[in-house]
Amino acid sequence: MPKRLAVVLLALLALAGCRKPETPKPAAPAQPHVAASGPVDGGRLTRRLESDLGTLNYVLQTLDEERQVFAYLYDPLIDLDQNLNPHPATAASWDIQDGGKTYVLHLDPRATFSDGTPVLASDVVFTLGKILDAESMQFASWFEGLDRSATRALDDHTVRVVFKQARVTQLLSFNIGVLPEHVYGKGDFAKIQRVVGNGAYTLTRRTPGQSVLLTRRKDYWRARPPIASVLFRVIHDDAVAWRAVLRGDLDVSRISNDTWFRVKDDPAVTQKLAFVDAWLLSYNAIAWNLDDPLFTDANVRRALAMSYDRQRVITELYHGQARPLTGPFTPDQWANDPDVTPVPFNLTAAAALLGSAGWRDTNGDGTLDRNGHPFAFKLLVPSGSSSSRAESQVLQDALAHIGVKVEITPLDDAAFFDQILKRNYQAALLGWSNDPDPDPYSLFHSSQIPPAGLNVVGYRNPEADALIEQGRVEFDHARRVELYHQLHDILARDQPYLWTVQWASKWAVNKRVQNVKTANGLGLFLWYPAAQGWWLQ
Repeated sequence: MPKRLAVVLLALLALAGCRKPETPKPAAPAQPHVAASGPVDGGRLTRRLESDLGTLNYVLQTLDEERQVFAYLYDPLIDLDQNLNPHPATAASWDIQDGGKTYVLHLDPRATFSDGTPVLASDVVFTLGKILDAESMQFASWFEGLDRSATRALDDHTVRVVFKQARVTQLLSFNIGVLPEHVYGKGDFAKIQRVVGNGAYTLTRRTPGQSVLLTRRKDYWRARPPIASVLFRVIHDDAVAWRAVLRGDLDVSRISNDTWFRVKDDPAVTQKLAFVDAWLLSYNAIAWNLDDPLFTDANVRRALAMSYDRQRVITELYHGQARPLTGPFTPDQWANDPDVTPVPFNLTAAAALLGSAGWRDTNGDGTLDRNGHPFAFKLLVPSGSSSSRAESQVLQDALAHIGVKVEITPLDDAAFFDQILKRNYQAALLGWSNDPDPDPYSLFHSSQIPPAGLNVVGYRNPEADALIEQGRVEFDHARRVELYHQLHDILARDQPYLWTVQWASKWAVNKRVQNVKTANGLGLFLWYPAAQGWWLQ
């Protein structure tokens, strides 16, 4: 069964404006742009990065933007194909032994790093060790239970990886790149600036805050991608990015649903651009810092959820191109329990619930208070998307009616992610990218509070911990469904997040880009060959 992909913190990018149009039904996935002619060699593809890279170290990545760039620089041990099934990559084949405790990976002997050296089994062992030693926020939870003493290179191209316990989603934890030990085994690991990967492209130039240029390797050992170079431009603001797309300065960019709705039928636009949409394994949510005294009470969090007008957001902000969420699984995932219903929008009930928790306006200033402390908090949002502020304002306006004061605080992407990962926040509007085969361990297990993992809300519940632990090792699918449905129900009850909506992600693609295809749940990227199968007219 497919293992989880990277769980990565995403800026809210695809929200829409606040005017109220006639609301269409959710659209079916757009037909991808596939050329009738064969591949054309050469040219430069220009893509947008919504925020700058925080690191060039593969193991230390945390952001979707980093993963997008690393996908060109590093080939994983095991890839995902268009149907999200395991696909040979650096590992040409593999054997699963001992009931799922042991994995023997047979590396493709043609595989080389960008400095010309071969990818060795010892490099795989080194990479796994660095993931654990560096406490990789992205990958360490995937390899918990690794038996390091039994994990070893059997020969130059065969590595045996042993775990102390079989886990149902373990195979695609090998959807990771490989670091060359001769480069990253010297000096301070976290400070190494050199980038040597085994992927199709090399890093040619990086201008922090502006751009990243990648160039195709001449000696790449797998199918050679047609496009000669890829330029990533850092553009934080959605409106600026859209203008760049219209000018032809960007070939590919995610766009807001509002922009899509406004221009989707404009012949002057559609003559030049194709619009591609997909329901990704992603969702929006408002994270509550559960260590903040305002949010320790689950009844208070439920009252806040009652103040979120989800239908207004779907109708007005997303033009119908969104679906309600009730928990951490997207609606199409088997782990999602359809019997769990969204918390209804009801300001009267929300006010009563806050009152029962002791929050009342005792001094008549219009703001609820308790023990002399007002119910007022800062809600962090990424500053690049004006529409992310629009969704925040929907909640802000509703809460103002019942005496809760919300200060919307936009931060640039680097500062936003830094505050979230350090848990230096009260509330934050963010998004998560989910897994094809869920493993919610890193997000919700109590052992995964940063820096150990991505439990950025600080959720602690022994009952949830037990269900998560059982779900990781339960090979009977029907039983796993039961366990995850129970977990879904508990998380919906506890509301560590205010789960909002899953939106249909929209991309604008210049029609000079050929052979564009999508994978269900992943869209344009992070599967094989994805963008490495594109070419330019």
